[in-house]
Amino acid sequence: MDSERYIELLHNIHRHDNIFIQPEYRQDEKGFILTVMDKLNYLNDQDTYISEQSAIEKDMNDFGLKNDNESNDTDQIFLPFIFKELRIRSLYINQKGIARMKLRTLLSKLGYQKRSKKIIRDIYDCLLFYHIETSLKGNIPCSVETVDIDDMLTFKAV
Repeated sequence: MDSERYIELLHNIHRHDNIFIQPEYRQDEKGFILTVMDKLNYLNDQDTYISEQSAIEKDMNDFGLKNDNESNDTDQIFLPFIFKELRIRSLYINQKGIARMKLRTLLSKLGYQKRSKKIIRDIYDCLLFYHIETSLKGNIPCSVETVDIDDMLTFKAV
């Protein structure tokens, strides 16, 4: 995705999915875009990002400036991340308005190999929160707890 399309995507997310972004960015589109781009830079090249952050922190200390960027949540993995991605893919990226993934892949991305009652409950909570419905090929509604682990699921934001 080129930078122009990337900025357009973030603009659309801020405009249409505002309720799903952190409250401090709901009225601050520029801050939202800059924060997302900063996190993307971290994900793309962690070593360079960390070395640059150290240099920035040193410069700020040398000039007596306060660094408000003390949160170190970049190493945490959040369950909803994959569901945010599915919502964004189905609404803004994929032409058909859907995202597809095998249940096995979904479980793997969440750090699991098998279904358990807890992970199924967590999946349903995220699907409900992000307004995502699941179906099988042919738009047949399905339940994550009863489909075969190798079935291809279709995710659609509603």
